[in-house]
Amino acid sequence: MNWYGKKILVTTSLRSGMDLNDLADRISAETGVPRVSRDNLSLGALLGQYEADGAIIVEAGRVFFTDGSVEFFFHPGLAVLRIAEIRKGKNDQMIAAMDLKPGQRVLDCTLGLGNDALVAGYVAGESGQVLGLESSPVVAALVRHGMQTYNRGSRAVQDSMRRIEIKCADHRVVLESLPPDSFDVVYLDPMFSSPLTQSSGINSLRPLADHRPLTPEVTALALRVARKRVVVKDIRCGNRLRELGFSYLTGGKRSPIIFGILLKEI
Repeated sequence: MNWYGKKILVTTSLRSGMDLNDLADRISAETGVPRVSRDNLSLGALLGQYEADGAIIVEAGRVFFTDGSVEFFFHPGLAVLRIAEIRKGKNDQMIAAMDLKPGQRVLDCTLGLGNDALVAGYVAGESGQVLGLESSPVVAALVRHGMQTYNRGSRAVQDSMRRIEIKCADHRVVLESLPPDSFDVVYLDPMFSSPLTQSSGINSLRPLADHRPLTPEVTALALRVARKRVVVKDIRCGNRLRELGFSYLTGGKRSPIIFGILLKEI
């Protein structure tokens, strides 16, 4: 499979059994990434043999993508801490920007690591909905597998993971197809123009990510689909939100992150 010019494979760890082979076959079918036998080859030798840029490795207890220098796999990361803080009654900047309430519906157009969707899923609760769109089949499959199998942390975190729906799709296409007012909040977190390189999670995602910038056409589609508001995440030092016409910006005073908000006119 080629993803933005990258050839990717699916294989197992050097020590594999029937369960790992079956899981590798399922991930291959889900992603469209060809499944190859490991044949006791090192990762470098395997990539060289198939002239590939990276591989999804299925091993006991973990499924991850690697290009030989970074590894991408699902982990809830700071979402665990954020949910713990929300449970204590503290403010979360993203949730405040969304003005999210239990029972509401959120469309996360750029799922990525899944951490923001996880926090939104906790707040929306059992009566709400979070649908995460991810254009990379590899990222969608690994985050979906991780959310379905992750078994550490609090019950609240695990329950939120299991409730999140993940769809591998280009959000531009999905936004065009949805009827007006389909979701209370439409959320976008495109790759930053000035990346935060200290984030190991984002660094591992970067080789698989969709780097196309957000456009006025997409924000207009998002506003049509949103019943309440569109929220876009960006880096504070960037100018993209202002260039897109966002006049309402919010975020923690010491945070490098800000959120632009477009309110739906009723």
